[in-house]
Amino acid sequence: MEIQEAVAAAGEEEDRVVATAHHIVKSLGSSENMTRDMLTILSMSTENLGNPPRKSADYDANLASTDRIISFWYYSSKTMLFQSSRKQVYEYLAAVDGLRQLMENLVDTPGSSGKLLRAQRLMEMSMARLRKEFHRILSADVEPNLAPDDCNLGHGSSDDEASTDQYGSNVGWRRNRNRNADEICEIDMMPLDAVLDLRSIAKRIVAGGYGGECVRIYELTRKSVIKGCLHRIGVEWVSANDVQRMEWGMLDSKIKNWIRAVRVAVRILFASEKRLCDEIFAGLSDIRDSCFTEVAKGPTMKLLAFGESVAMSKKSSERLFRVLDMYETLSDLMPDIDTVYCQESCASVRTQAYTIFAQLGESVRGILTEFENAIQAENSKTPVPGGTIHPLTRYVMNYLSFLSDYNEALMNITANAPIDIPNALPDDPAGLSEDLAELDDELGSLGSALSVRVGWIIKKLQAKLELKSNLYKDLPLSYLFLTNNLHYIVKKIKGSELLGLLGHDWMTKNEDKVRQYTTYYEREAWMKVFNCLRDEDNPMNEGCSYEVSKQAVKDRLMGFNLAIEEVLWKHSGWKVPDVQLQDELRHSIIEKMIPEYQSFLGRLSSYLESGRHSEIYTKYTPEGVEARLLDLFKVTHHPRGQGHPRRKEVVR
Repeated sequence: MEIQEAVAAAGEEEDRVVATAHHIVKSLGSSENMTRDMLTILSMSTENLGNPPRKSADYDANLASTDRIISFWYYSSKTMLFQSSRKQVYEYLAAVDGLRQLMENLVDTPGSSGKLLRAQRLMEMSMARLRKEFHRILSADVEPNLAPDDCNLGHGSSDDEASTDQYGSNVGWRRNRNRNADEICEIDMMPLDAVLDLRSIAKRIVAGGYGGECVRIYELTRKSVIKGCLHRIGVEWVSANDVQRMEWGMLDSKIKNWIRAVRVAVRILFASEKRLCDEIFAGLSDIRDSCFTEVAKGPTMKLLAFGESVAMSKKSSERLFRVLDMYETLSDLMPDIDTVYCQESCASVRTQAYTIFAQLGESVRGILTEFENAIQAENSKTPVPGGTIHPLTRYVMNYLSFLSDYNEALMNITANAPIDIPNALPDDPAGLSEDLAELDDELGSLGSALSVRVGWIIKKLQAKLELKSNLYKDLPLSYLFLTNNLHYIVKKIKGSELLGLLGHDWMTKNEDKVRQYTTYYEREAWMKVFNCLRDEDNPMNEGCSYEVSKQAVKDRLMGFNLAIEEVLWKHSGWKVPDVQLQDELRHSIIEKMIPEYQSFLGRLSSYLESGRHSEIYTKYTPEGVEARLLDLFKVTHHPRGQGHPRRKEVVR
């Protein structure tokens, strides 16, 4: 019989070609992917081998032999065709192909309506069996590996290092990133032999006019598989209302999970599902695109919708860095989304991704504005003890330092977002509006709106610190406060990517301002002591008796002692947290005071009698004064009248 002979020939030819393919691959030492690709190509070429001739006069005999094969498997409820021998599989597929060819011939043959009806019934029976086989193979319990060793997805957030500001809030994350290694990484969603069987079945179901049924079976079966895979990679379906009501700690955790999950979903899961569709429905582009769209479109859009919910949620400073992580994630994924969802039927997925990407950028701009407004609105009236670094300074500079990790993203986000002065500064208490043009001139040359924005935020912080310095009743302490805080700002900028944004000219200008505040502090804090060492009121004037001059000298020495102890007593609660700044301030004061004190003692020593009472007036040697000054900002000094714990030094 022609069909049986064709089946036998097809089976022998198939076995020979596939065996040859395995031998070629083994000889070439090819990779597993190349093996898969070669076998796929060869299977396509062998599917047509052994097809029965297009013409046959013996229609009755052909129908009878085809009926025997198709009816056997149609009524066989215990055995699955594709779990039997390959010879039986090839025999059945050849029978279906022969039946379709026979029906085409019968259409053109007069008086064959009865045979055509019989052939149509057999075709429906064969389609029922093939649909059942298609569903059974697709439903096989295959769990793909969604974390293969050779896929680097740059998960970033999993290794983030959180930082806490002075208010106890998380302000940012230092990230270990390897974004350049991010790429699509396709895996085998099903074994190759199953894929080849599915292709053979799909080709015949579609040719039999049941393409819609094929799509429906694939959709229902694979949707379940995809749902399970998404659950395994940690996808949680959270509604927009839930996001709005959720506490930040919980939402933060869900964002981190989403960042990892969306990378795996796009770059591994759906990319591999697309390849599976390409392999099963090779040459059937419409069916292929329909199947992938039906399986992937819904879950992908639902996954992306979480990003929209976050973008539309509350604009608070603590959320900025996670929103930026989401923005960067989508930015990285855009080329992959365009590749994986390239079908016209998936255009809405691409559109949604770009829309949410833009919404996240808008959310970042909104949070930055809220951050700026929060700086302006900070109105605490209690000065920080000791003139140390204000919590607001630490918070803002830590925030900006972490923010500089996102320079590339922020440059894109702020490129067309000018600073709105009237909204940002409704009363402009420090005259900052007048400074914006100058700031734009200073930083605009760096070619980045982000540079101006960061400079503007620091400018607002400095203005706020100027106002807070007025809370101190002691003028030198207010200057020490400004010195501490501006020095901290400068140091933070030097140690981060902010220096690249603001430039060396800006840095030099603010370093000069630190030195200016230091000079003001020294002048106001130590002026009384230095006045005691100068000769404007020299007691050794002409016309004064020796006894009068001697008493005046003693008075000046005691005045110096009282003045320096008063200043040191005031300093007992003053703070300079930065060790380098401590040293600079101490040595600056020592370099100015000790030479003057030595000269002062030299000029007055001849008026003092040596003896045990002289140390009452010359309480400190120059070395003793220096020792006291070296203890500034790091030890608690004794109050006036209680002396100094060190041994008193006597002038010889």
